[in-house]
Amino acid sequence: MSASPKAQEVWRQAVPAYANSGNLMLMHGILTLAAHHYVHTHRSDSDPVTLRSYHTRGLYHQQLGLQIFRHHVQNPSDDQPHEILLTFAAVLGTLTFADADTEPKALTFEDALALLAVLRGTQALWRAGSGVPPESDLAPAFFDPPPPVSRAELSSTASALGDLQAVAEDDVRRISIATLKAVAESQTSSEFRMLGIWPATLSDEFLRLLKLRDGVALKVFEHYCTIVDSMCHLWWVGDLGNKLRSAIQASAAIG
Repeated sequence: MSASPKAQEVWRQAVPAYANSGNLMLMHGILTLAAHHYVHTHRSDSDPVTLRSYHTRGLYHQQLGLQIFRHHVQNPSDDQPHEILLTFAAVLGTLTFADADTEPKALTFEDALALLAVLRGTQALWRAGSGVPPESDLAPAFFDPPPPVSRAELSSTASALGDLQAVAEDDVRRISIATLKAVAESQTSSEFRMLGIWPATLSDEFLRLLKLRDGVALKVFEHYCTIVDSMCHLWWVGDLGNKLRSAIQASAAIG
């Protein structure tokens, strides 16, 4: 789930502990992740029947978890702390990336936009509550950065975004570019925040520009793919950056 030892500890210890204490939503989330992880990491050495079985089981637990999640989002209560809901939302985000990366067919531009829409929904949930308190035993999963690595490609991305920002025509473009530039420049963010901040904060107006195949908006989206590339070591990310980039470039050519 993460290259951060502290975040790994959360997913190996804290999240299962909450699930084992009677939280069915997280239990279904863990079982869903386990099934997807098996499918994702055994594509080349497991038979199709076994893979389909695990995939089916994963979908089953995902739907059960989603039912509980939707109920608590619509009916907030103290018995389901906000950080628990955000943890399940992180599971959903992980599954969104993993499913897109394992999709055997080439991603379409509509697929790419749908991925952004799922990640964007997390921001509304985050704003609806108090986020994840720093003292929470779940906090490292959201905030603890992975070990320092060379991110030279992100420095180039930040520089290119700075050039784009200088010639952007309006605040809609400038704000989106500035947000992604800050992500590319960050050296202390967790993987979830690196991958999620830009999609989660996209405005309706910028999404409209993407749907219209606006040239600047498409370039910004391509730069986001470089952020995704930098996380390719995570099992649930893999080669998704290249797949998204191909979808964007194909859409630009058509548009």
